[in-house]
Amino acid sequence: MRIAQTAILLLGALAATPAAAQADAPIIVTGQKDIEKQIESFIGALTPTGPRAQMARFENEICPRAVGFTESQRLALEERIRLVAAGVGLKVGDVTDCRINLLIVAAPDKVAFVKSLGRKHAYMFGDQSPAEVRRILAQPGAAIAWQVEGMLNADGHPVMLTQGIPVNRTTHAGSRITAAARTYIAGAVVVFDSKGLEGLTITQVADYALMRSFSKVDVARLDKTSAATILRALDAGEDEEVPVTLTQWDFAFLKGLYSGANNLYAPSQKSDIRREIEKIGEPDKGDEPASAQPKG
Repeated sequence: MRIAQTAILLLGALAATPAAAQADAPIIVTGQKDIEKQIESFIGALTPTGPRAQMARFENEICPRAVGFTESQRLALEERIRLVAAGVGLKVGDVTDCRINLLIVAAPDKVAFVKSLGRKHAYMFGDQSPAEVRRILAQPGAAIAWQVEGMLNADGHPVMLTQGIPVNRTTHAGSRITAAARTYIAGAVVVFDSKGLEGLTITQVADYALMRSFSKVDVARLDKTSAATILRALDAGEDEEVPVTLTQWDFAFLKGLYSGANNLYAPSQKSDIRREIEKIGEPDKGDEPASAQPKG
């Protein structure tokens, strides 16, 4: 995947306005009642997968690049992503020498930018069909995000195509719990409307971007849960309170996703996520607060 080359071109050619950012605020964390119900609705909203599906994950080292931000914002955004990535168990590439596989863009018009990207660099969408690209463009809110996926066999080697048909050559057999082959995230792109970033801090922007890229979540499903999540920050009303950073549940979601074996089916992956969230405990048992402040 040639995300690295494209990112370098975009750095010189993108006519995006710098994203607005404010000084970061202290982290505060809020609690939730009916904890079990909340956990189920939170995981269900963020993981719309069937029992024989898998939740794709990054398996190569993370190497982020931000475009359309001021230089200081770019450096802070990329550093934040690296910090969280390491915290949830991802490998992180050398800041001076790694292959870019996570691109975060602030553009005046997100849809126009993504359409232009498709015309000039169609490989950035991987093997996704025209219908799938149209669904990407139709994503609601002030950001568009997608992943480019590949497939590995149980030995960790790419599944090869023979006359267009994937052929899995491995000595490892699948089972009801583990798969003989797995999807993985080869790269991800998050494109923001610049105006949609007004009133947010760079930490909020970075945390939103990594939640949309480290896992395939559907923000249109957030109405199915009332749990606090950084994913609400971007499209909240001007006076609506939003998290100032990843919430405890956001972090536990990612840590659970990346802590388990890489060949599990979705139900086992969700169980790993549930266990991580349950470790947080009830808010009245001494946990740190969950954080919110009015947007803007």
